[in-house]
Amino acid sequence: MSFLTDFQRSAVQSAQILLENAGLSPRDLDSFSSSSSPSPSPSSPSPLPSPSSLPGTLPKICPASLSTRNTCLAVAGAHYTPPPARPFTAEDHMQGRHRVTRKTSAHAIVEHPIGAIVEYPQTGRHANESIAHIFHIDPSTFTSTLRPKSSFQYSLGDGHGGQIIGKCLMLRDAGGQPVSCAKLRTSCKGLKICSGRQHNISAHHFTNVSEVLAHHPSALRPRGPAGTADQELFEKTLAFFVALCLRGCSPHSPTDGHNNNSTANTDIVEDIKKKCNGRLVMHFDAYNQPFIRCSLHSRIARSHLFIRNLQESDTCYLQALLDDDRHIITKCEQLAMSRGYGPLMPCSFVTGPSSQKQVCPHWHRQADGTLKQGVLRKWGHNCVASFDIYVPEDLFACPRILVLCTNPHSHPPPLPVKTPPPLIDVFHGLVSLMKWKLADATPRRIYLDTAFVEGLHQVLDWQFPDGRDAMLQDLHPSLANLDHVRRLINLTRSTKYPSGTGFEGACRLANEHASLPLEQRYVRCAETHVIDHGVEFKLVVCMTSRMSSHLVQAKHLSVDTSFKRAQGWQEFEIESWDSEHCRSVVSARAFTTSQSAKAHLILFQRIFDIASADTGHSFSFQHIHGFGCEIVIADSHKGQGLGLGMYCVQLSRSISTPCVHEPHRRVCDLSPYDHLRRFYRLCVAHFKRNVHALRTHVSDEVYSAMLSLATCEEHPDIQRTFNTIRCGGPKAAAWLKDKLEGTKFALPALYQPMSLIPLALWKASPSTTNGNEQAHRNAYREGVHLTLLAGIMKGMKFDQGATSSMNVHATFGISTRDQEATQVYRATRCIVRQSTSFILNIEYN
Repeated sequence: MSFLTDFQRSAVQSAQILLENAGLSPRDLDSFSSSSSPSPSPSSPSPLPSPSSLPGTLPKICPASLSTRNTCLAVAGAHYTPPPARPFTAEDHMQGRHRVTRKTSAHAIVEHPIGAIVEYPQTGRHANESIAHIFHIDPSTFTSTLRPKSSFQYSLGDGHGGQIIGKCLMLRDAGGQPVSCAKLRTSCKGLKICSGRQHNISAHHFTNVSEVLAHHPSALRPRGPAGTADQELFEKTLAFFVALCLRGCSPHSPTDGHNNNSTANTDIVEDIKKKCNGRLVMHFDAYNQPFIRCSLHSRIARSHLFIRNLQESDTCYLQALLDDDRHIITKCEQLAMSRGYGPLMPCSFVTGPSSQKQVCPHWHRQADGTLKQGVLRKWGHNCVASFDIYVPEDLFACPRILVLCTNPHSHPPPLPVKTPPPLIDVFHGLVSLMKWKLADATPRRIYLDTAFVEGLHQVLDWQFPDGRDAMLQDLHPSLANLDHVRRLINLTRSTKYPSGTGFEGACRLANEHASLPLEQRYVRCAETHVIDHGVEFKLVVCMTSRMSSHLVQAKHLSVDTSFKRAQGWQEFEIESWDSEHCRSVVSARAFTTSQSAKAHLILFQRIFDIASADTGHSFSFQHIHGFGCEIVIADSHKGQGLGLGMYCVQLSRSISTPCVHEPHRRVCDLSPYDHLRRFYRLCVAHFKRNVHALRTHVSDEVYSAMLSLATCEEHPDIQRTFNTIRCGGPKAAAWLKDKLEGTKFALPALYQPMSLIPLALWKASPSTTNGNEQAHRNAYREGVHLTLLAGIMKGMKFDQGATSSMNVHATFGISTRDQEATQVYRATRCIVRQSTSFILNIEYN
């Protein structure tokens, strides 16, 4: 291959990468190539290639899909290693090939094939020396974000130009004529360095991604020769002292944390005074154990700082720092510096000038003896490297862009912290494979998605070297920064969900579902209501028409609220047991922002109205209409129960028939608590759990009396039971008062003789909300603390899966488990659980 030009060699290199990514070999090109062109002779000149001489095999070996083809080019381009520039020969000078314009010329040239990503373009080695980079492009897919300079890791600024110039002599069309170009002139803005860094000169003119750290020897400084333990102990002690000074003693200000991007040069002595007037002092107790406390800490003022665990600190150095003992501080830090670490060592931190950071994350000892974060400032030696970019006015006539790089850089190359735009497009394509899961994607959760991982394997042609799975940093080193990945995910998410993943996104989804056929709708409403004192209450109801049908037909309902599903929202569920399919079914799902009684009234209204509209049958209660729902079981939440009672009042407002339980009263005259007394039960599991929390505060007799209230068997003397509890201490008395006066529906919902629910119906209904708890648990397996939109989408997936499994059971008789949940099976499991719980309680006590 010695007869090939630099451009031809780079094109072959790029083609080989593309062939390997496509699973092909060079022999496979025979089936694509109809004819072969003769090789150029070594003595023939190498004119600048025309569009017809571009590596035409590249599109052919890529997949037919345009997006897949672009992905192949981007990944292949990321692995492209640019060759060194070829100096112009005497013959090139005679023929004027080195001319860019009549007044501008280059000293060397390098050509890059289509899709090549060059992050560190070679510049002149000496002053006023220029390197011409010619980038071949595909004009059909070219966009402004794919300009070569967009992939440069250097921060460019002071750009001006863009006007159409006369002719660029180095860019020619198919006829060999110079083309008109727009010219942009820009320059390198250098780096930001820490004030604690030495002003050394480190010029460079040519590097690539894999060799960047070779220009930063201070960043790879080894740990001290005395061993890592001394350095680790010193750095942990210094860090603990800095944290003490930043956090300080702030008894009235619980906020903590520190922003490394703060513009203030924090003087640690002044920072302590801002937190508290007391001093942080180290003391030793009678057992020679060190502790730190604020000088204002006392038995009365216990909120002031007091720390005992100092086992991971050098107490001698830490005490010197707290006491500002300069002699010991200097001795410890000079010893650390002699070993290659500590605040007296020169700083190696650098960042780009576009970074928002104003201070160094590391702390340094200043000349006046104070300890401060270093200030980030511009590199002391102004960089004179400049870039002249020529873009043809007609890219189809001349599909090439010229970048003229002049003068060497006067600083080390920046780290590859910026992801080239072609690879950003690849990343956006990968996360888009997650579909609706993108709503709650994070830099860690994306690796749990099969579509994303498989897509990453495909674009990288991953062969599992050393048994390792592919990571995003294998696509580009900058993607090792999880915060950077999070920003890219947010960018993709904002494009896919322009209304966001919160309430606005739910409103948009509700509007979209409203236009679907009834059987495909899930998000039924996303509304805002004003309740007490102008407080806004937001509500999102999710249910299918099949869920509505099940809700209307159910006799026993269980309701419960979860607080971990979506951040800032409570997930409300109505569940019942489907005897036909032997499984628990969620009949309605809603997300709310309030637990008040009025909020629950609106919630029940909307759910039951949607169910009625879907089925054509209004929701009915047995004690009101003579048919319909017989029992509702819930926990002891007052707003939930009272809201349902208020709904029953509205539902029975026009019904003047006598009540079947109290014939002397009309149904329309019943209060919310009267309605609840006829159908509402409290979960025994919740009740026992709450009573168990008081066990250490009451006697065994009182504890047993409290538990005995949850029964369907009549007490021989209920007032005596009340007196036993009332005399069992302040907590027991307060508990009973809440059941009798505070939550008025509680006692009838626990003690059947005080309820109007028939005994047979009471015993036939479930006594716990375990169905809801299991539904919540199933939902939690899909994720917790989600965004609202992700919670909705995951709930839709779960509910649609439940409906599908019931359809299969109804059609083919196949259950979701080998053992069907018959009454015997459920009773057996109940006994086993109770026995296990009893044994555990014995062992615990």
